[in-house]
Amino acid sequence: MKTSQKTARRHAFKLMTAIAVSAFGIIAVNAAYAQSTSSSILGKSPTDASVTVHSDKGITRHGSPNSKGRYNLSALPPGTYEVSLERDGKTLATVGGIPLFAGRASQVDFTCENDQCTGVFNH
Repeated sequence: MKTSQKTARRHAFKLMTAIAVSAFGIIAVNAAYAQSTSSSILGKSPTDASVTVHSDKGITRHGSPNSKGRYNLSALPPGTYEVSLERDGKTLATVGGIPLFAGRASQVDFTCENDQCTGVFNH
């Protein structure tokens, strides 16, 4: 085999290796982005209430806190949300303008004292 043929094969091998490595890198980056296209709204609330979120895009989700008063409404797309605390079909408190970004959770905590409930967005 001539030296020029060996050189050509070596260059072809290097090129194929570079293409394979680049393709793998693109797949890995796309997989990482695909995992972070949604997020959650979480926080604390009284255990005898429920939490409802409404997005500016028309999405509504409901959830209940666990026995420790923690709730987590996940798989929410990015947008702006209104989060409400409800009991027996009545809205007790609402916090609006909650931004939700891909891959990042927002926290809204509710407390109730003497039948007065308030909510706070914790950045």
